[in-house]
Amino acid sequence: MSSDIAYRLSEQTKGLVSRFEGRVTRFRGRDDLLQLLRPLDTDAADEFARGYFGEGDHTAIGIDGSRAFDERLQMMLFYANATGYSCPFRVGDEISFDLTRASRTGRLSASAAIPLWAEDFSDILPDTPEIDLEIEYSMEKIPNSFMVLAELYLATRALDSARIVFMDRPLSGTYSTLSRDARLLMKKGATNLAKLPGVAHQNTLMDLSLAVNLGAPFMELPRRRRFASHRILRVLMNDDLSPDGLAEKLGLDDKQLSSAMKSLRKYDENYGGHLLEDAGPGRIKVREGVREYWSRSVQLARSYVDRVYEKGESPLSVGEEEWLTILDVNTVSLILLLWLCEQSIRRKVLLIGLAKDTTATDIHRAVLPFTIKKEFVHPKALPPSLKNDRAFLSILSAMNRELKVPWRTSGYDSAFSTMVATSTGEFVPARKVVSREGVFVRGFFQSRSLGNNDRIRSQVFLFDRLFDPECDAGGVESVDVKENAGRTTVSPYYEGGEMSTVSNLILRILALTDNPEVYEAFGHNQLLYLADKAVKSEIRLMRSSLRAVADLRLGSITKREQVYGIMTPYREQRAGTEASRMREASKVD
Repeated sequence: MSSDIAYRLSEQTKGLVSRFEGRVTRFRGRDDLLQLLRPLDTDAADEFARGYFGEGDHTAIGIDGSRAFDERLQMMLFYANATGYSCPFRVGDEISFDLTRASRTGRLSASAAIPLWAEDFSDILPDTPEIDLEIEYSMEKIPNSFMVLAELYLATRALDSARIVFMDRPLSGTYSTLSRDARLLMKKGATNLAKLPGVAHQNTLMDLSLAVNLGAPFMELPRRRRFASHRILRVLMNDDLSPDGLAEKLGLDDKQLSSAMKSLRKYDENYGGHLLEDAGPGRIKVREGVREYWSRSVQLARSYVDRVYEKGESPLSVGEEEWLTILDVNTVSLILLLWLCEQSIRRKVLLIGLAKDTTATDIHRAVLPFTIKKEFVHPKALPPSLKNDRAFLSILSAMNRELKVPWRTSGYDSAFSTMVATSTGEFVPARKVVSREGVFVRGFFQSRSLGNNDRIRSQVFLFDRLFDPECDAGGVESVDVKENAGRTTVSPYYEGGEMSTVSNLILRILALTDNPEVYEAFGHNQLLYLADKAVKSEIRLMRSSLRAVADLRLGSITKREQVYGIMTPYREQRAGTEASRMREASKVD
């Protein structure tokens, strides 16, 4: 029986390997697909660095986090932490990094421990499932949310001293996930954030809603139909205009203006009329104080992270029987992320997000079809059928050795990650709508090679950065997308023509900050590698220490109140007893 199974497995594996070899072969000699990629221009990168950073000595910081949780039957213990490593870099005739002086930055460290009874999960997690496997997956959201919050908090603190901040997470992916949860909170229509100590704003939920929908002041609003009411509101933040004045300023026809104003008045009703007021015949304006929605939202977010990571107060409890939900925490994280982006622009800090194990399919689904449609890429044959972007680019690089390392893909708007090209050449949303364009720019890169003819090449990783209107405006294209409400025009960025000086500089930086002597940092980032090792070690110590504290507390109450079985589940108790019995039996033998 076993030999038959082994034979069938061997034959099936052989077929899969043969199919994979066929796919790999179709990548060889594809100079047409290499039009997606761009080599490093070292001289241009060094010149841009002198203008962006200024000549002299500066600091780069990498930030990473970790999380874990333990179960004590009815009690869950959640842990999350983050830390930062820094190194000096110098800008002169060329840019250089002194990674030998990389060190942990003491003030860039944050951690949180959250104990919860299982009965309270339904208050913390929206739509708590009943299936064990799904419950475990949902529970991971709690420490993950606080890990993200800790990383963003440290990144905002790093802005005081750093000119480059590396984050071990994609900025665009973090933004989309946090935005989704923030919108769910707005749909829920209630939050306990206003009940936090020291935070007393009558319209906190409306402020948060404006922060989620309009974003930070630096963010441009797309000219698409579903953003028309947001654009009107942004204009009214600065001036009260008549309908004719709004239509002229925003380029809206009567039907579009009427529909947008109807949505805006409904939005006003949902918040008790605290948004708009009449400003005379045919004119409207926002109420006094509404314009400060962003500063109040930032104040709320900063107050919360200070409470959690500086004062060590309970991260989720706002009273004896009242809790914050994960949607609340992730909404705070969204505001913190947008404030981080806003401050990095103001202070000219280069914010770089990195992702190692991404399963993105952006290039296969949307970017490559878009480049073919816009004639940036002229295919001489059908592209190989390989959906995973990292695999696609890794094989393309390996099969076309004339492509020298380091290289990167042309930068593309993160909005492409929410689009799909159909077999007929139309573009449709991957889900319901296409996300907001003009916020983040994504790209893949390969930064290191070793051996003769670059025989050994590092893995392909993803990086992203903020969209820069000054440097990226020339790359904004347009594409018609068929959404549920009808056709709309999306204006995403794609680096199809002139080279992006920002992305080119980032590739130069990434190529200078890996460590070829350590496998985990080969082609990646040394600062993030060091931060990753530190937080994982710290989380192990944290778990051991806090688990002992929890066991001591629970042990005393179970003994005093004779409530047994709380410390460990029945299966764990039985396994421990059986192991002890087997040890005793082995001694007798």
